[in-house]
Amino acid sequence: MMKFKTMKEQEILIEFAKKHFEISTEDQEKIKKYFKVKNVEKNEILLNAGEVCNHMYFVVQGILRTFHLNGNGTEFTRLIRKENQFCTVLLSFLEKKSSVATIQALEKGVLLAISSDDFRTLTKESEVALKIYTKTLEDFENFHLKRLEFLTSYSPKEKTEIFLKEYQELEPRLTDKVIASYLQITPETYCRCKKSLEC
Repeated sequence: MMKFKTMKEQEILIEFAKKHFEISTEDQEKIKKYFKVKNVEKNEILLNAGEVCNHMYFVVQGILRTFHLNGNGTEFTRLIRKENQFCTVLLSFLEKKSSVATIQALEKGVLLAISSDDFRTLTKESEVALKIYTKTLEDFENFHLKRLEFLTSYSPKEKTEIFLKEYQELEPRLTDKVIASYLQITPETYCRCKKSLEC
């Protein structure tokens, strides 16, 4: 697991922002003001389906996932987010509607959380925060377009192969059940495909 011992939690987010945008000292202070540190335990539920998603999270350490239950009661993992990534249920967060998904921490970790009200204030006060938000929206949109193609275009074995290649460092940190639910195949199918690829 990644460890951060030399930076305060907010500095991780500021360093992330600096990789993409120029950021003033004033903007840095605003980010520190509005993003609050939140420690989470393994398997902790941050949002239940049916609730309004009032927070956006930036992962400093750990893994978050969003998932919902299919019609037959099977879990479907929609999104897996690791260090230096944002996580929320966007429609619920922006429009204050009930969330169809649950947010869960898959590891004990550290997050930076910002409430929807503080987020609106921050994006009005800080041009950089607005740029980060715009980039996050674009990333989410691109991800979901690619994910739809991924789920509908490949066989279980191809999905497994692509996942193991693209998420090589993340795979050991996830259970087979979570990975299978992300690929929309059964855990048994995932294990069988993974084993066949190792031969």
